[in-house]
Amino acid sequence: MSNNKYLGIDIGAETVKLTILEASSDGMKWTGSTVLPHGGDPREIILRELGDGTGFAGAAVTGRGAGVMTLAVVPAPRALERGVQYVHPQLRRATVLDAGAHGFSVLEIHDANSRIFRENTRCSQGTGNFLAQLTGRFGLEVEAADRLAATVETALPLSGRCPVILKTDMTHLANKGEDRARILAGLFDAVAENIEVLVKPGLAPPTVVLSGQVCESERIRRHFESFFSTHGMRVETLNETAHRFYGALGAALEAADRGSEDGFTAPALLDDWFSGDNHRAFEIVPPLVESLARVQMTPAEPLPGLPESGAVVLGLDMGSTGSKIAAIDAGDGRQLWNAYVRTGGDPVGAAQRLLGQFFEAAGPGVRVPCVGVTGSGREIVGALIRSAAGDEGVTIINEIAAHAEGALAVDPEVDTIFEIGGQDAKYIRLMGREIVDAAMNEACSAGTGSFIEEQGLRLFPEMDIAELSELALAARSGVSLGQHCSVFMAEVIEQAKAAGEPLEALVAGIYDSVIQNYMNRVKGPRDIGKKIFCQGMPFSSMALAAAVSRQTGREVVVPRRPA
Repeated sequence: MSNNKYLGIDIGAETVKLTILEASSDGMKWTGSTVLPHGGDPREIILRELGDGTGFAGAAVTGRGAGVMTLAVVPAPRALERGVQYVHPQLRRATVLDAGAHGFSVLEIHDANSRIFRENTRCSQGTGNFLAQLTGRFGLEVEAADRLAATVETALPLSGRCPVILKTDMTHLANKGEDRARILAGLFDAVAENIEVLVKPGLAPPTVVLSGQVCESERIRRHFESFFSTHGMRVETLNETAHRFYGALGAALEAADRGSEDGFTAPALLDDWFSGDNHRAFEIVPPLVESLARVQMTPAEPLPGLPESGAVVLGLDMGSTGSKIAAIDAGDGRQLWNAYVRTGGDPVGAAQRLLGQFFEAAGPGVRVPCVGVTGSGREIVGALIRSAAGDEGVTIINEIAAHAEGALAVDPEVDTIFEIGGQDAKYIRLMGREIVDAAMNEACSAGTGSFIEEQGLRLFPEMDIAELSELALAARSGVSLGQHCSVFMAEVIEQAKAAGEPLEALVAGIYDSVIQNYMNRVKGPRDIGKKIFCQGMPFSSMALAAAVSRQTGREVVVPRRPA
């Protein structure tokens, strides 16, 4: 019996798509396809699905995971184009918008010799994983969230920024009593807007073909239709059968066209379809504990507490993740008392809890002549305190100035401050007690404390942050995980686990990655002084301070209460 079957494989970040074509007198017939989650091990899924793998005249692979196979690799733009032209033979010119779990792209097909391909950066904004993380915040699958959002006329505007940061924004809106459906509609619209940025209306072909799982969302498709119609473009009706398989179809078509060429013929044994090493190699870095000699961390001594009477000055730091209050003696500036609560997306509620703790702890004769308020929630909390206590004596201070003053009060010789909070990070350079340069992160959590929490607790969900730090310091070496968005870092960690890297080395690598991201995305090319003063709750972890020392080679000072 003649062998007339051709297999196309598309290995994505989370799934494997398989498509079978059969040659007949009427041309290539699409006879089978399936999509399967691979859980980080596409080899196992493909082996299980294909059995002995015999019966194929040719096969080819495409997608981000194609490197695990010995088959010929078809570049993603080529596979996408071939698949679209097979399903839509009437289209000679088209704009193909593909949005999957971990990436999205736009392919402009102008003619047989002119194509333009653009894809997103290594940030999860606008991806399927981005949607899944944030709809999960409301206890919903993407499909259920889409059904809620589809009927909303006026969505709440949200920026499609880092999902770790956007979680807090959405929680804050929910805590204010905003309608859940309007919040979700704003999320879906933000995803659509991120993808639309890649399109160049006026230059791109006017017919748009949608590809990938994100385009299954009714809300997102409607947003695309509205956007493209305003620019004189038209969206083809989503092909429910083919929209996930364009890449696999294209790979199968290339295998059929080039079946006799090296790599496109299907090996007789299925094991021979896979490369010997399915795992990427990871750089091993020195253990964090070796850098502890350059870290000065003063153990926190008990504070004296609030007096029965007298004047104290209060400072509130209303952060996006945690909120703090500190009381100092109005006469000599001594620290007397402090408290910490989780903000929980509600800075007003957090301030009420902190002030409630203060009034419980203070004696009946304690007076508060002035209050300073800083942090991301400073404006709303400061305004409420002013409304209750009057404008005089209430100062709203920007975070850069507040951090600098706090550091100088502890160490007058401070010249460089690294501040890492739950969702933001700052660099401050001082000369002669004056701020001469400063920078903050730009809507990305990769160099912040929440990054450690998100990634570390995926590996050890039963541990708290203090235990993660101890585990990282106990590691005999670290694994260099690189600089990635929090969503893509999860993928890299899964690859490292599959490669057999020790879990404690991965935890050490997470701390190292936070500082790599900080050095490149926050500090950038700015200089560092003689010693680095580290502030923010994440620096309660010795592992993070050690990572700073390892990457800078500088002396690192962590105050008694870095938060």
